[in-house]
Amino acid sequence: MKQLTSFLLLLSLTVTAQRKDWLIDNRGYTATVKVTGQQLTLTNGLLSRSFVLQPNAACTDYRNVSNGDQLLRAIQPEARVTLDGRTYNVGGLSGQRQKAYLLPEWLGQLQRGPDDFVYVSHLEKPLTAYVKTRQQPKGRELEFTYRHPGLAGITVKVHYELYDGIPALCKWLSIENRSGKTLMVNQVVNEILAATEEESAVVGGLKQMKVPHQLYVESNYAFNNAMKASLSDQTTHWNADSTYTSQVNYNLTTPCLLEVYADRGIHRALANDSVFTSIRTNELLLDSYDRERNGLAQRRLYRTIAPWTTRNPIFMHLVSTDPEKVRGIVDQCAATGYEGVILSFGSGLNMEDTAAANINKFKQLADYAHAKGILLGGYSLFSSRRISDEDDVIDPKTGKPGGAFFGHAPCLGSKWGMAYLQKIEYFIKTTGFDIFENDGPYPGDICASTTHPGHRGLDDSQWAQMELQKAFYRRISEAGVYINAPDWYFLDGTHKIALGYREVNFSLPRAEQLILNRQNIYDGTWEKTPAMGWGFVPLSQYQGGEQPLRSNPCMNTAICMKN
Repeated sequence: MKQLTSFLLLLSLTVTAQRKDWLIDNRGYTATVKVTGQQLTLTNGLLSRSFVLQPNAACTDYRNVSNGDQLLRAIQPEARVTLDGRTYNVGGLSGQRQKAYLLPEWLGQLQRGPDDFVYVSHLEKPLTAYVKTRQQPKGRELEFTYRHPGLAGITVKVHYELYDGIPALCKWLSIENRSGKTLMVNQVVNEILAATEEESAVVGGLKQMKVPHQLYVESNYAFNNAMKASLSDQTTHWNADSTYTSQVNYNLTTPCLLEVYADRGIHRALANDSVFTSIRTNELLLDSYDRERNGLAQRRLYRTIAPWTTRNPIFMHLVSTDPEKVRGIVDQCAATGYEGVILSFGSGLNMEDTAAANINKFKQLADYAHAKGILLGGYSLFSSRRISDEDDVIDPKTGKPGGAFFGHAPCLGSKWGMAYLQKIEYFIKTTGFDIFENDGPYPGDICASTTHPGHRGLDDSQWAQMELQKAFYRRISEAGVYINAPDWYFLDGTHKIALGYREVNFSLPRAEQLILNRQNIYDGTWEKTPAMGWGFVPLSQYQGGEQPLRSNPCMNTAICMKN
């Protein structure tokens, strides 16, 4: 009896060890690359992605190790690029007739395409920081090199970054041009997965049927001011796979083909001896339909790949730049435990003014704040303003200024827009400001101008503006600046965004505001960590507020809650 009891206990402990929940204890799940002959597997014990290397590199297995879910039903190219107007597959194998599932014995019958980029080699290496801050994710990078027999000097590299301790990886590609001439990069599809369908239906299709739930996808090309990742996403496309002819759907429109690309394309000229880098696509494997568990997994993803978002200073907004008032608020913050002050909208701060007198004024205030252990920063408006016919976004429908997200806005690729970034960066560096609150740009804005130095025309205007903005955020984030931005740029160095709110609600009685804020906090932290969102508590009348507070030495301030 004792032997049976011991055996059952050992069996129970073994099963428990095998089922260790990575959300509770993620130790031991270390990213590794295993090569056996012409087979290669990238795994960390939670996620496993396998490739065959000949006659071309192709993904043959993609699974969630923790529950055994297989995500893949068929082989697809590893990527697709359109160069000088011509489209090429990168990697992959053709000839799989049945697309509902893949058997290992079929692999020997598959061939590479005659006009595809072909696998040359692979390289395993440590992760390289994308945003170079003190905290960095750990794991391994796997880099596949591909070349095309008819395109001398053009190399495509597909990169996979697998993280330790989480069933997630990041995929992106780079294009190296050593051809001796300029290359036009029209479009890049940096992920293509023939995924197992979520459901089968005889009728319906892309808009009616559910997309696969076991894969959460997020790329660093997101915008629309929704303050929510899924609605800000611009690149995740669950498309139909017409080659999957054995699917139940009669019109072959089951949403089971994942393709990741920017809708408007790229259309950027790549000079000789230059490298193009695609968007970065993060793929998190989910093991449940439970909303809270999936939210916990997504929040763990941000803590892993964007650890800077865990910073959460308690800061106060001040609507004055009077040195005496600024110093007074700094003193109050030091006395009460607040950690930072933002010179807010309506304060009179102009960070575009790089004159010596302006720089001097705010450097002295920043030095004073730092001496007290307090951060100092400022607000800058980019959008919702008109600069000039020469510098504003040009509406492609009218050929005139206008048509931006908020009606009129400058183009970030205009002469003024590019100078704006330089001025803000110079101001922050020379004054020692620690916080930057940016109101815009709100890309999605496209611009039909052909005279702006930052983009060629309409086709590349969205991509060009996004690249300018993201690079700016990365630079100042790496310099230690805390960024409160209005759109979804967390993966490029920003720290905080609004939980989601309506400004007019701040004119409601205070008791109603508290109830609404609690609801907003609850709804706003399913997918964001508490440190990633802010809420607003006005200490004075705001939007015509009905209930002004009693006399307060901070009547011209508002505080930002630490959720």
